[in-house]
Amino acid sequence: MNLKSGNDELRWQVIKAMLDEFPSLKEKVKEYLEKRKSQQ
Repeated sequence: MNLKSGNDELRWQVIKAMLDEFPSLKEKVKEYLEKRKSQQ
């Protein structure tokens, strides 16, 4: 594994932990992604 993929993995682990810890943030991200998907 190179450094970039290690950093990416760590970044996703932090994001997942934040979304698990803050349900309101998780809902806002979900709404944002759904809105963005419908605009494409």
